[in-house]
Amino acid sequence: MGKRRFAIIGAGNGGQAFAAHLGLLGCHVHLYDIEPEKVAALRQVRRIRLEGALKGEAEIPVVTGDLGEAVRGSDIVMVVIPTVYQGSIAEAMARHLTSTQTVILNPGATGGALEVRNTLRRHGAPAEVTVAETDTLLYACRSPRPGEVVVHGVKENVGVATLPGSRVHQVAAVLNTVFPQFRAISSVLVTSLCNPNAMVHPAPTLLNAGRIESQSPFDYYSDGVTPSLARVVERIDAERLAVARALGVEVPSIQEFYRKSYGVQGQNLHEQIQQVRAYDGIKGPTTLNTRYLFEDIPTGLVPLACLGSAVGVPTPTMQAVVTLGGALLGRDFWREGRTLEKLGLERKSPDEIRRVFME
Repeated sequence: MGKRRFAIIGAGNGGQAFAAHLGLLGCHVHLYDIEPEKVAALRQVRRIRLEGALKGEAEIPVVTGDLGEAVRGSDIVMVVIPTVYQGSIAEAMARHLTSTQTVILNPGATGGALEVRNTLRRHGAPAEVTVAETDTLLYACRSPRPGEVVVHGVKENVGVATLPGSRVHQVAAVLNTVFPQFRAISSVLVTSLCNPNAMVHPAPTLLNAGRIESQSPFDYYSDGVTPSLARVVERIDAERLAVARALGVEVPSIQEFYRKSYGVQGQNLHEQIQQVRAYDGIKGPTTLNTRYLFEDIPTGLVPLACLGSAVGVPTPTMQAVVTLGGALLGRDFWREGRTLEKLGLERKSPDEIRRVFME
């Protein structure tokens, strides 16, 4: 199987990492971003340098602010943007897609593939377009400036699932030609319920709010996720696992995620996080207006809690974080987020919800 042509939608941390990594692996890459200044800066250098766990410099032949140009001729469209914008990028992309293309959300958070598939259909994309989502981003990385990415670590296992589900092995096989880390998952119900960002980002960020607003520098994971905060994360994770069981699927706990992704052991989550060398040097946010809140609450905790309500599983800790996060930012995440109505799951029974995710 020959190397495929990739469009990378989003030139942030993960998007630039994907573009450079794929370039080094000999793939043809189109890189798109909505910000004209970032596109101009990347066009000026036409290359992206990787440092850290991945090293090298790759030429990026096409850097564009034209979504049609980015998507045209690509086999795989990797969407690597904040999950809150996945619906709007799907709407803008719909008319440019062809029936043979695959759109992969990196990651999908909770319900991403459903939202994107529904949006593409409403806006005229071919019904045959495959929509896929991963359960996490392949890289732990940061881009200090356009054209440079520091990759702190590359995960050992990344799950991918598709709509329709029958195409997952085909998509995984294509990805495995360049990324052996990707593995086929039975359905997007599983990937949507395997959302580690919703576990490890919102609660620790909120509980470090004073430190963040006082501009006190700290390492997010090693300093910010203290033993007591890790216990809060474990409580939220227990609620997630209960929702999954009520929907008839088994998903890995957050501790299992760390064992599979980073190969770390420990008696509890705090011990594991302290061993993840990929997190070394990753600083905490300097404002509460961070994607750890405005992204991972509405596309992570909100749909998880809503699914809990639909299947009769209490999620009090999740709900508290959603409400507190909205109060701190002056926003209503219960209204903004991926509700059952937005996912097409309102008034459905647990069996009906399962069928929608697994079709």
